[in-house]
Amino acid sequence: MNHKLLGPLLLTSIFVIANPAFSEENHKDGHLDHGTGAAKGHHDKLDNTDHHKEKHKSAHKKKKKGHHLSPHWAKTLSDEQRVAVDKMHLKLGTQHAVLKAQATLLQKELNVMTAKDGADQTVIHSKIDELMAIKAGIMKHRYDHLTEMRDALTEQQRISYDMAILKREGAK
Repeated sequence: MNHKLLGPLLLTSIFVIANPAFSEENHKDGHLDHGTGAAKGHHDKLDNTDHHKEKHKSAHKKKKKGHHLSPHWAKTLSDEQRVAVDKMHLKLGTQHAVLKAQATLLQKELNVMTAKDGADQTVIHSKIDELMAIKAGIMKHRYDHLTEMRDALTEQQRISYDMAILKREGAK
């Protein structure tokens, strides 16, 4: 790896990890609290009636399709399973933090190279190969995580977990 890139890569990684905007504390019901001190939820400012609040909450819930014969796996975790799952998610998050920062940096470099006059296609293709290798690493970590999660579940929990996996469009 080019040593000139190490500094910006580390700064990007630190920013992503330390930025409070990515913190779960700043999210509630899918809305960011931008530190204004205002009530969370954009519609609640207009109408604070109980009827409006219930209507607003139900609008944000996903519609369930089909029959689910078993409860969602996450709701049935024991305390020990919950700790194990949290550890797995932490491990995946730490693995992905640097890789995603590297991928973002490579993508930016690729964009800059492409926007130059007389762009060197060989260098561009090499950068694409680097980017794809990082993305492949991210996907391998993600799918390793999915199988590790599945191993931590009981047979009953695996039913709804497997159904959710089969409905996925891809790993993030």
